[in-house]
Amino acid sequence: MNIVSTYTWCQFTPAFVLVGLAALLLLADALLPRICKRSYALIAAIGTLGTALYLHCSAAASNIFGTLACVATGLSLLLAFDYKKVSCESIGGAGTEEGTGEFYALPLVACAGILCLTQAKDLIMLFVSLEVVTLTSYVLAGYFRRNQGSIEAGIKYLVLGAMSTGILVYGTAWYFGMVGSFALDARTVSYAMMGGVAGSAQVAVGFLMAVALLFAGAFFKVGAAPMHVWIPDVYQGAPTPTTTFLAVGSKTAGFALLCILTLPFARMAMPGSFLGDLLVWSFSIVAAATLLIGNLGALRQNNLKRLLGYSSIGQAGFILVFFLNLRGPVTGMVSSYMLAYTLATAAAFFAVAMVRTQRGSEEIAAFRGLGKTNPRTAFLITVCFASLAGVPLTLGFLVKMYAFVTAINVMGAWTGLCWLLPIMVITAGCGFYYYFKVIRAMYWEKPQPGDQPLQVPVCTAVVMTACVLALLYLGTLPMLVHGWV
Repeated sequence: MNIVSTYTWCQFTPAFVLVGLAALLLLADALLPRICKRSYALIAAIGTLGTALYLHCSAAASNIFGTLACVATGLSLLLAFDYKKVSCESIGGAGTEEGTGEFYALPLVACAGILCLTQAKDLIMLFVSLEVVTLTSYVLAGYFRRNQGSIEAGIKYLVLGAMSTGILVYGTAWYFGMVGSFALDARTVSYAMMGGVAGSAQVAVGFLMAVALLFAGAFFKVGAAPMHVWIPDVYQGAPTPTTTFLAVGSKTAGFALLCILTLPFARMAMPGSFLGDLLVWSFSIVAAATLLIGNLGALRQNNLKRLLGYSSIGQAGFILVFFLNLRGPVTGMVSSYMLAYTLATAAAFFAVAMVRTQRGSEEIAAFRGLGKTNPRTAFLITVCFASLAGVPLTLGFLVKMYAFVTAINVMGAWTGLCWLLPIMVITAGCGFYYYFKVIRAMYWEKPQPGDQPLQVPVCTAVVMTACVLALLYLGTLPMLVHGWV
């Protein structure tokens, strides 16, 4: 078995470029200490966004998840560029940039790992690429060594992430034991489900056990129930640029992993078949649990980063609905939803970082009165949360509608799933409540005497404006998104 022969060097050129850029930044950090470390974030962001443009315009345009990962990483690096004050205070102390260089280089390595993951055709490449992303995320989550919350987030993420890695490794070993190969394709799946060489039912059962373990590891990466418990604490404690990367970049990697694992089953996932019923019922139960836990858990949150953590769980529940119809355009639907989620969530975290830097708090109450003191910024924030809630004329509404349409279509083939649609409706309504808590604070609550108008950094203003324009433009022209799908 020759795994290497299934790949070409050209497939990994964008990943090599990002790793090379990260190495150059680390060398500059060590050899040129007088250079402003903040500029590294801008250079790294230009590198990732340039890679995204290359992937979108070149023959690699089919790598949708890779493009999204580069955009997500670039946005998190631009946020780190504007987060300099808090970063310096939490890493080396106020007034010094010592130790901040690696904080801007590590996301490039993580993004390179995601690009390799999206090209994976076997479990070895899948696992190694995923661990590159995971290990760098551990470091980034606990990077603020002067911040107790960041240290706690890093430890929790490390412990729970190690458990998910163990599950993934165990599933990989079991998969090889049942199939005799690490390949992930429809032929291998069909061969294993027929019992392998011996035609034994025990092989098929063992293969399903291996697949269940692999899915459990993937559910951790996307924040699906019951592997979601790390998200609220890690999102709240980690540095905001890291939280942004985990929310949009790492989640993109998770759903790319889930697509790679599930698509080989598409041919066999037919109504009435054992495998089709097993997959649909399993994903529907996980999706329903994820929707309920994420959206109901967000109702009581007052810390906006923690609320966005539960929001991330809830949004993952809607995305999981697309996997009920494996014979449909799953990759296109998932990537479209991730595009809407990435634009809205990244802009929301830019707002959180700006308020945290100038008002010293990440609570929803810190947004009070922004509708009066900063009306333009408040409008941008309003559109972001409206898109997350699924308000019409935004891209968030369009992709959430796709999820409802998918659920309705699946109910036609599996009539026993009629309970899923009411859960989706109820949890979507919950989303309106907790997302609009931020809007209510901005427009209904009066600013306190000490609340000064926020000074919006240029980078934050440009990114938030671009994200909002994209959400509105794509939301009002659905044929553009339909062309993506």
